[in-house]
Amino acid sequence: GTWSGKQPLCLRGAVACSLRSTVFSTLTIIRKSPVLRLYSSVLAPQLQSDSPTHGPPSLPQLPPGYHQLYTHIEYECASTFYHHSGSSRRTCLKTGKWSGRHVSCSPVCGKHPTFDQERPVDSHWPWLAAIYRRSSNGHRHSQASDWLLVCSGALVNQRSVVVAAHCVTELGKVYPLDTVKIKVVVGKHHRDDQRDSKGLQHLRVASIVVHPNYDPNILDSDIAVVKLLDKARIGERVLPLCLSAIQEEEVTAGQGLVTGWSPLPDPDLGPDEKARVGLVHLADVVPCEQQYARNGVPVSVTDNMLCAGEKPDYGTSNICPSDTGGILVSPANPNEIQGANAGLWRLLGLVSFGYDEGECDPGLYTVYTRVSNFKDWIESNMK
Repeated sequence: GTWSGKQPLCLRGAVACSLRSTVFSTLTIIRKSPVLRLYSSVLAPQLQSDSPTHGPPSLPQLPPGYHQLYTHIEYECASTFYHHSGSSRRTCLKTGKWSGRHVSCSPVCGKHPTFDQERPVDSHWPWLAAIYRRSSNGHRHSQASDWLLVCSGALVNQRSVVVAAHCVTELGKVYPLDTVKIKVVVGKHHRDDQRDSKGLQHLRVASIVVHPNYDPNILDSDIAVVKLLDKARIGERVLPLCLSAIQEEEVTAGQGLVTGWSPLPDPDLGPDEKARVGLVHLADVVPCEQQYARNGVPVSVTDNMLCAGEKPDYGTSNICPSDTGGILVSPANPNEIQGANAGLWRLLGLVSFGYDEGECDPGLYTVYTRVSNFKDWIESNMK
């Protein structure tokens, strides 16, 4: 009273969805608790009623990398320093395709969970990149002593650093330096590399793109993108910085933090010298130009520039902005620096020019490249 052999079962030929294993290795994502449903609520009773013997038959095995109809797969990024785009939950459909949109993971920008409002000088800035320039007498296989720390830039993705153009060009020239003469170090907190040896990443440069409108005489459009040959490894000590969402955003910010290293080391601090930080307030163009004129330096502050001066009441400041090839950053909440713990930080400016070294009067203005004006250009060169 039973049938010999295996109970036959009709299946649509293409009702299986492929999931290549390379997806997991390239996108840094993980599968989370896949739920398998072998038949729909409509199909299952029909299969059971047509079976004369031992319950519902088992579905045939599929080749590796393929999943049965109605399989659910959930994704999440393996690291808290990444966020995903696309559909985190996808289902194998009758068409042989997955529902939703392709999932990918990318680093979170502007995340600074360890920022201490009370002691900003001790904060490690995960997007701060040290720009080194090979000395003129150095050779291709030179020693560490042949590299000079000349500027600070901002890591904006794993292969791109935004920096002032004057840092990566010859004085008065518009074309970039040879890539072998520039290197980038991220994960750096102390000036002395021996203090940060475990977290440092020395990255080679693939190309340098200077903005086509850069004017070395008045330092208009003083901005460049350094494209990295080596991919920066993301973690707690190395994270990218966000770009401003809209061009006029920084006008309402009112204040920001300048971070970076001075080209000249502080002999009093020695190996304990860290990246410097100071609070500045943004100023209108008119008093900025008037102050420079009074000091015998007639300059024109263009629409591509920002003016900012130190806040003298910020007692923990240890920076002289005009003497630091640094970056100007601000938390997503522009009204209060202490709101940074919950928000994301963004890049407002790059130190472009200021008064001569040694003149560190908090009342003197430093001029910055207004990065938001170049957002589209930067993003087009980050690809």
